[in-house]
Amino acid sequence: MVYEKFQPAAALRPYVMCYYMLEHSQYLHLPIELYSPPLGLGGMVFNYGDPYWIVDENNERTQAPPQFLAGQFKKNYTLRLRGEVGMIGIAFWPAALSHLLGIPMIEFTEQRIDLSLVLGLEADVLRQQLLVCKTHEQRIQMLEHFLAQKLVKAAPTTDLVDCAIQTIFQQKGIVSIRQLSDDLCISPRQFRRRFTEKVGIAPKLFARIKRFNYISQLSTTSFDTWMEMVDQGGYYDQSHFIRDFCDFSGRNPSEFVNYHRTLVELMES
Repeated sequence: MVYEKFQPAAALRPYVMCYYMLEHSQYLHLPIELYSPPLGLGGMVFNYGDPYWIVDENNERTQAPPQFLAGQFKKNYTLRLRGEVGMIGIAFWPAALSHLLGIPMIEFTEQRIDLSLVLGLEADVLRQQLLVCKTHEQRIQMLEHFLAQKLVKAAPTTDLVDCAIQTIFQQKGIVSIRQLSDDLCISPRQFRRRFTEKVGIAPKLFARIKRFNYISQLSTTSFDTWMEMVDQGGYYDQSHFIRDFCDFSGRNPSEFVNYHRTLVELMES
């Protein structure tokens, strides 16, 4: 299994975290499952391999559209891949799709919506262009051209929600939402409404997810003890720490680390 990330052009970096590609060199006769916790990002995915399935935390399966726009997710999910594997995606910063497409992201929370329903014929044309590309570089150039046109047309400007997102990222999710709304001179109720509309989830949940992302990364890259990570994450105690792992990953911390090691071996094989 091959997973690669590609950096966007400078003009698109405020909106695109990265492009990514997932492929397998051989036909998969038996399914492979790749698990993902919520990441606090938006997404756009184009599949040029065989259809694949999404399995949610309740073990319910849905077939992913061949091209889709994804909003924020609150829980973990699993990709079940089989046959020919090939897809390219765009990972967007939390408010980027709202900026570029002018759509309220709350309508896309925990959804993968066929891109044709959002962009119409434009989405089908883009997918056909991607299908005839021979290299990853050509596909990325095609996506960059598409996004650059959206950027020029939208001419987005930043607001207090963007400032809040930046602060939450900088603080790794370890932030008081009430204090943040006070600092931005907006009532907590109005702040929650505007943030949820633009990002897709409430600021408190978004901060919890970013804190989990920070701590889960630490758990797989550092030699800190669990109690040291509890302290670094600003948790009241170990039970709150474990609760976030279970809520967002469906696994306790030790199970999460073991899975990550298995995933690394899969990607290197």
